[in-house]
Amino acid sequence: MPSSGKQGDERKDFADLKQVQNAVNNKEWVDLDKYIELLLDSKSEDEIVFIYCNPNPNGDPYDLQVCSFDQKNEDKYYTMSGKGLSCHEGDHVTEFISLAQWLINRDSYNHIKELRFFKKFKKWKFMRMWKDTIKQEARKQASTKLKEKLFILHDTFKSHLLTHRDYCKKMEELRFVDLGSNIETQTIKEFTKNQVKARSDTNKRISQFSAK
Repeated sequence: MPSSGKQGDERKDFADLKQVQNAVNNKEWVDLDKYIELLLDSKSEDEIVFIYCNPNPNGDPYDLQVCSFDQKNEDKYYTMSGKGLSCHEGDHVTEFISLAQWLINRDSYNHIKELRFFKKFKKWKFMRMWKDTIKQEARKQASTKLKEKLFILHDTFKSHLLTHRDYCKKMEELRFVDLGSNIETQTIKEFTKNQVKARSDTNKRISQFSAK
């Protein structure tokens, strides 16, 4: 026959469990810390007191939403007791962490979240993505215009344009006046003869370029 002391403990555990369940069902407490305080006060060796929690849609892994058994998310939900937090995915427990360690991790997470870099990270990220999108669109438009108007990028016209450019560079080197290296010793007749020859040679070179 069980002792009266053990029966008293069982009645206390049952009363604590009912208190937690009533708080959840009636939404008396909306602050998760109050539930945690209640769980710590109700902690015993014969642990039966726990609550159900759902992940928060805001993405905060530590801002859990307390719910009843019927309201828990079947795909993923948590159970929290004085001993720790268990993550459930379907019918399987995928992770367990002690409540003390979970509270330490939560405090660290909240502290980091308050840093200026992380508080503005989403804004910076969206701004950077927006700027990159604008730059990418501008590059696409510029590339399209270059392909349409810059013929040297076109495979069909590229070789002809480069060849034409080469001929133009060579024609720039042609001279109709040949001063020669010994201009001081030339007579007017010799100078005139050399210029006629220079013009004739230049005309021939130009005709050769035109023939190409």
